[in-house]
Amino acid sequence: MNKFKAGFLIILLFGSLTYGCTEKRVKSVKQDGFGLIVTDSLQIDYLGDLWIQDYDSSSQQYLAWGDGDREVLILDERGEISFTFNFPTDGPDALPGWINPIGLNNDGIELMAVPNGFYRYDFQGNRVWSFKMPSEYFYVNGIKGDPFYSLGKDMAFLRPEKGEMDWDEGLSDLFKKIYQSPILEVLDTVSQTSRYTMSFPPNSIYSDGDFHFWTFPTVSKSGKEWILYFRNELKFWVYEEEEGEVLFKKEVDLQVADAVAEIGVSFEKAKEYNELTAYDFPGSIQEVYRGRDKLLVIYHKGVSKDLARQFDRNSPDGRREIERLKRKYLAVFDLDFTLLQNDIPVPEGLIFTTVLTKNEEILVLKHQDFFGTEEDQVVYYKLKVVEE
Repeated sequence: MNKFKAGFLIILLFGSLTYGCTEKRVKSVKQDGFGLIVTDSLQIDYLGDLWIQDYDSSSQQYLAWGDGDREVLILDERGEISFTFNFPTDGPDALPGWINPIGLNNDGIELMAVPNGFYRYDFQGNRVWSFKMPSEYFYVNGIKGDPFYSLGKDMAFLRPEKGEMDWDEGLSDLFKKIYQSPILEVLDTVSQTSRYTMSFPPNSIYSDGDFHFWTFPTVSKSGKEWILYFRNELKFWVYEEEEGEVLFKKEVDLQVADAVAEIGVSFEKAKEYNELTAYDFPGSIQEVYRGRDKLLVIYHKGVSKDLARQFDRNSPDGRREIERLKRKYLAVFDLDFTLLQNDIPVPEGLIFTTVLTKNEEILVLKHQDFFGTEEDQVVYYKLKVVEE
């Protein structure tokens, strides 16, 4: 591991990010190593919540969910709205099911609508392609990443659960299976036959024999390289695509010494999990971004149980205060996955998206509640990793 002095270069945000990109009245704290600076912002004229979901680097367009019922927006590089429409919920062109995930690909909007299958729409809201899954399936929770990926001539996606689930009987048997099962399902869309790949990784907390609830897996693909990480772990796994299979290559640890560790419960106590872990807030990876020469990881270290118990997690104010305590940090790796520096503080009051722009800027949403502001525009900032 390369050695850097503990330090950072960071734009202080308190009372500062309320200014536009033409008037950045901010202070910089500079020391040796990597850090983040604010390079630009999107000031989006939109009344209500607007959540950017994806970005296409070739066209420099953003995909967002709006405040309306199934409202989709396409934004240009300046944050101006180019197209908007709503997915219909009834009528001959209705889009049934739960939409998750959704992204930009193949010059259109691609999505999964559970439990039906996969769809592609153009920017005017016209359906141009669909594929219905050959069997019933479900997911335990929402998922991040692309709806599906190309794997040779086949289509790969996060493996769903199939069959009927008796929720009254508890989750033990389901999660025992999940903790051992491959991550991806691969579908031949011509023959409609499927198989599984990307084996469950070694040395995960979810393999320790205890119940940890759902893993919240996230996968990303760059060329033939795949990355996988789970909720409540400060490590990720690298896989390599070979002859139609996604094979385990290596484990990469963030090497964070003072994080709060995830502690599960025995499977016999699975029904009591929520009660027994009510004030457990372990460290977790938030986002992973692959740039041209570096891999960037945003994470938090968790909140100790003693500190978390000072707040009522069942109240909105208590939950808000606990979330404030989850201070976020940046870890920087080279593309051989050698850790260059970790524990780099990042600005508070920001919600990180999955987007890394064409100029390798991380797109983040200004959390107005955190700053106590109520603005007429939705504000996103672009953070650039720099080295001093």
